[in-house]
Amino acid sequence: MTYKTNTLETINSLKLEFDSLLPMNKEDEKRYDKKLRLEFNYNSNHLEGNTLTYGQTQLLLLYDKSSGDVPVSDIEEMKAHDLALSQIEEMAKDKERPLTELFIKELNKTILVKPYWKDAITDSGISTRKKIEIGQYKTTPNSVQLKDGKIHEYSTPEETPALMNDLLSWYNNNFEKMHPVQLATEFHYKFVCIHPFDDGNGRVARLIMNYILLRNGYPPVIIKAEDKENYLSALQKADIGEISSIIEYIEEQSIWSLEIAIKAAKGEEIEEYGDIEKEIEVLKREKLTKAKIFKTPKVTYELISHINNDLWQPLNKVLLKFDDFFAETTIEKYIDNRKIEKTRTIPNAMLKNALMFADKTVTIKPYEVFGYDLEDDDISDIRWTRKLLSLKSAEKKIDFEITCNLELFESSYVLLINESNTNTDSYMMDKTLLYEKENGYKTFLMGDSIEEIIRIVSNHLIKNIKG
Repeated sequence: MTYKTNTLETINSLKLEFDSLLPMNKEDEKRYDKKLRLEFNYNSNHLEGNTLTYGQTQLLLLYDKSSGDVPVSDIEEMKAHDLALSQIEEMAKDKERPLTELFIKELNKTILVKPYWKDAITDSGISTRKKIEIGQYKTTPNSVQLKDGKIHEYSTPEETPALMNDLLSWYNNNFEKMHPVQLATEFHYKFVCIHPFDDGNGRVARLIMNYILLRNGYPPVIIKAEDKENYLSALQKADIGEISSIIEYIEEQSIWSLEIAIKAAKGEEIEEYGDIEKEIEVLKREKLTKAKIFKTPKVTYELISHINNDLWQPLNKVLLKFDDFFAETTIEKYIDNRKIEKTRTIPNAMLKNALMFADKTVTIKPYEVFGYDLEDDDISDIRWTRKLLSLKSAEKKIDFEITCNLELFESSYVLLINESNTNTDSYMMDKTLLYEKENGYKTFLMGDSIEEIIRIVSNHLIKNIKG
């Protein structure tokens, strides 16, 4: 395999310069270590969906404080990843200690903290729940569906132990033969192809890649979260035989890391433009977190639009998949008990027998849906409801209503998700609260919170339909 030589020449030249400046003085080493610690933990976790901002990451890792409405799981994940980083740094110092499968399993155990349940899809495409065991190789397939709908296959559970053994043998055989940056990158890529664990494979792959670099005296490579598409594109090109794409990508990141290290060793400024913005963010969180935002027309509109676009539409898209279980569905929206829209749809499976009905689904922009002059109208209650009418499998006529209710107060809002099981024969309605949370107006729902709400509602509906 051949790679670009000019990039390697640059890396080798920078490495010689870096080595000539060692050891750093204590102050330079301290600020350099701080930058790498924050950059690596923040970016590697963000590549996998962690929601902590850079400022929140800094508060957490440097001051052991948290701010804002962030999931506890994301906080635990960031702390665990920071611990794993310190583990590879310590291990890299021991030049006599070999890289082993046991250590790789321990890293997986460290970053995942404890076993948990995760949504999954079976080989036949059925949604299910899967228990994630930590520090153990996978026992069920973990292939993924790509954006184009194709399934990307990793190694099977049966193949994994032998492939991991082969990978470590390959590493030991090539340790002194390959350039450290290329060795680390190929290990990373081969590891990702195996995907040996149920979860945490990307983070472990980047941790081990950087262990190999540190072991050889190179600074860690940091793959920026904002550059995720280029990173994934390089991996995908490698999947079709162009492994040089990921090698060249990591080489470019290694040049950045070496340049930062050299600046630090020379006592020069290592803050980048983005770092200044991050520092401002930290100051805001430290100094302004107690400041309240009150309900104003602008705040009201932004929040309504957020719930409508970021929560209700994705939730309604999932609820649409339940239509075939019912005779018909109805969507209704209310402002302070005033109905502002009603949309009636006919499930696709019924169209053959109901051609006389027209699909009256209407797409309405947020300002039209909530078409009120907010300057003059003190809105306090918004409701989005999807009615699933006449469950086909039930002996009696049973309807379900999923309602997203947004209640607006002076300095906070409450979001409630209700499910109502209606038996129209007896006119009984049983309301079940699926979600309730109060937030300040500066707190919007994060992506994982939205996913959790959708999962809760979906599982509840499935349970009711089965029952």
